[in-house]
Amino acid sequence: MSRCREHPGRNAVTSLFGGLCEECAKQVQAAQPDIRPHVTPKECFVTYDGSKKGWRAIVGTGCAHWVAHQLRIRRGRPDEVCAEGYTYRVVDVIAGARKIDREWEEVRHNDIWVDPRREHCGLVVSIKEVKVGEEVKQAIAIMHCASAQFGGGERGVVTDDFERHFKGRGDFYRF
Repeated sequence: MSRCREHPGRNAVTSLFGGLCEECAKQVQAAQPDIRPHVTPKECFVTYDGSKKGWRAIVGTGCAHWVAHQLRIRRGRPDEVCAEGYTYRVVDVIAGARKIDREWEEVRHNDIWVDPRREHCGLVVSIKEVKVGEEVKQAIAIMHCASAQFGGGERGVVTDDFERHFKGRGDFYRF
């Protein structure tokens, strides 16, 4: 029989997050309604706060968490990752990544876009050349996990135009 990942002396009653005892499973279930509605994926947006506090919902918008799941970014201490081990802070998602030159021609699919305040991020999902008058420009689409703060009313995983929605501001990063 498998053991609880947080309490090795206890038998696991579920395989969730590598195995949890009954107490941990109940705490995870109790914490999940506190996860903000737009966060994707929702099930693992919990963290273990130690034996006295137990499991709780992660505080935050979830954009970095979604990007980390998409790009399989797993870095940080146990209190800096979701229950499945994925990073959930913007600065941690881009740690070690190379900043792309401001020349947009360098931007590629799956580059990470980050807003100027380092509070929101997303992934480049398409780049198209469009003619604007006599000039040819790139139209960059960013997919991101949007809260009301960053989604303009629409919440969850959405795709927005870099120039229109994000006013052409922010930086791009690549591993």
